[in-house]
Amino acid sequence: MPSLADAAVAAGWAIVALDNARRERYERDARAAYGAVVAGLRRLPAPVRLLYLAATVAAVLLVERRTGRWGGTPLLAAAGVLLVAGGAALHLCARRALGALWSDVIAVRARHEVVDHGPYARVRHPIYLGILLLAAGTVCAHPSPATVCVGLGTAAGVALKIPLEERALRRTLGEAYVRYAARVPALLPRLLRRGRP
Repeated sequence: MPSLADAAVAAGWAIVALDNARRERYERDARAAYGAVVAGLRRLPAPVRLLYLAATVAAVLLVERRTGRWGGTPLLAAAGVLLVAGGAALHLCARRALGALWSDVIAVRARHEVVDHGPYARVRHPIYLGILLLAAGTVCAHPSPATVCVGLGTAAGVALKIPLEERALRRTLGEAYVRYAARVPALLPRLLRRGRP
């Protein structure tokens, strides 16, 4: 079961990464129609991003090799695979709803608009929620110090990025985003919809 769970986890992450790369390439023209970036963070050059990715993978492999894997149960592995599948599905669905407004860094464009359909009708950051589910599923399916470090690092990154993104969206989109944020929770969907006055 561990090797099957590991393969499912790797497939979940690979599907998300490949889908993002493919969609980003095909959405270039549509993205340009939204205008220049007016708020957000500068994107690091590709060589720096590749170096960072390579260093992260090398560190994870080194920790995994030195510490090994903790014992897990088939039930925990199955739960992990379900979390990975749910996280990947949510990410793909949210990525399609966001369309050309997606960016791997915080980038609010001149003609940016509030996206409030699809998963964005339930949470403001479904892509980040999908990534957190992928990370949690990875830890469950392959419990080890290395995956725990990656999971905690992912959660910390999301926790740091959300407030920066929220600030940029509020500053640029103004009242439209403030109303949306008042209506829709950031990460955890409300189980019961509030009654309307």
